[in-house]
Amino acid sequence: MWRNSHDISKIDEIWFNPPTGQLKEKAIKSGGLMVSSRFIGALIQFISAVILARLLTPRDFGLVAMVTVFSLLFYNVGFNGFVEAIIQSKKINQAQVSNLFWIGLVISASLAIIFVAFSPLLGAFYKEKAVVPIAKVMAVGFIFSALSTEHLALIMRRIEFHKIMVNEIISGIISTIIAILMAWKGFGYWAIVGRQLSVSAITCLCAWLQCGWRPSLPSKNASIKPMLKYAINTFGNFSINYFARNIDKTILGWKLGSIELGGYDRAYRLFVLPVNQLVDPISSVALSTLSKVQDDPKTYQSYYLKSLSLISFLGMYLSAIITITGKEIIYILLGPKWHEAGLILQAFGPAVGIILIYQTISWIFLSRGKPDLLLKWTLISTLIMTAIYFIGIKYGAPGLALSYGLSLYLLTIPGLFLASRLSGIKLRDIWKNLWKNLFTFLFSSLISFLLAKSFDQPTILFRFILKLMLVTFTYFPVAIFIFNEKAQVKYLIDIANVFFKKKRQDT
Repeated sequence: MWRNSHDISKIDEIWFNPPTGQLKEKAIKSGGLMVSSRFIGALIQFISAVILARLLTPRDFGLVAMVTVFSLLFYNVGFNGFVEAIIQSKKINQAQVSNLFWIGLVISASLAIIFVAFSPLLGAFYKEKAVVPIAKVMAVGFIFSALSTEHLALIMRRIEFHKIMVNEIISGIISTIIAILMAWKGFGYWAIVGRQLSVSAITCLCAWLQCGWRPSLPSKNASIKPMLKYAINTFGNFSINYFARNIDKTILGWKLGSIELGGYDRAYRLFVLPVNQLVDPISSVALSTLSKVQDDPKTYQSYYLKSLSLISFLGMYLSAIITITGKEIIYILLGPKWHEAGLILQAFGPAVGIILIYQTISWIFLSRGKPDLLLKWTLISTLIMTAIYFIGIKYGAPGLALSYGLSLYLLTIPGLFLASRLSGIKLRDIWKNLWKNLFTFLFSSLISFLLAKSFDQPTILFRFILKLMLVTFTYFPVAIFIFNEKAQVKYLIDIANVFFKKKRQDT
């Protein structure tokens, strides 16, 4: 299990200081693999959502959501922080990574014990006794996360995202099968708990099989203070950002109960599903790539602006789809008993594109080695978002969903301004890559909504297909032919060519 001094030089060569040749090709292929992985993962989640929604009730999902609002934060201790520190550092060694491993494991184990001890308070807060045993079982996932953090970080450092792809697909399929079988056998909300816990366990097992690195015993000579500082600031930013993303669910569960929270949670999960297919894989690759070219301003700016243009182009199209077809998506996937969730999903629609854009702000702060500045910005933005949420909750779950998107639109401009000052990228160049897609989203959504009302729509499926066609045939022609966004199509073709071409020199 352990590595001794004779193994260190070999490990340094393989895992800690990988070659940087053919960076562009590696970045594009890795991004393509991660997007493909998330697309497959989305299909798995769709199947899971459709089946589980018919086997379980809104209350089942609401009860688990009450716990995961808090448990997922502790689950990510170390993963969001240590991973970025390992990726961003120019040079690392065996002693440093091993010390990070042990620190993370001790922290996660301590948090698991604390979470179990305080689970009765969580039940009292929500006035739901069933929350207590759920919280105790979910705490086991903290340990699995800590055991796999450094292994996954080293895989990402080498830009070997095909391994991450395999890991995610395997854990997604097996955990979904477990959840469906448990729900079918009448385990209720424990089926959802089983799915989440099995994902973390299988991910941990795969990471250890894929990465040959093994931790050494703790060392006093390892210089990890800069990495710990980076990790603490990064996790601090993640924690505040996580709080901002989940305070809405906390407020909703506390004020309206598990049934309302269950519908909101299902709508939110479907809303973030397309977001995660783009944000998570592209962010992982973007951070690795931008960190490696941080000393080359021209290349750095080019990578960022191209990525920003592409995700805003695709993101605003997804925004238009969900805004117009949200009710139909919920009815087709989850069934008529989730009608309220359809209205909530529509309210989330405008936020899809802007959240993709907003996430790129963190790329610049982290790749430039400034998580402390990102932490300060996230703290300020979280306070603003929370204030807006308290206004939105007055109008129920749909109002809360609308306030989610509104807060992101209000915060994106100042956030991009701060990021531009740090990176040297001009704000007008950023805005130049965004405004056309924003306008196209508004135009496509409005025209599609008005035209859909003028057609007879005998069935839900027909209505969904009609609206989807209207969005597609209004969005892309306007973007490509009126606003001359042909570059995005060419860039997608270029990515496809590089992704499928086996050999290509780094340019």
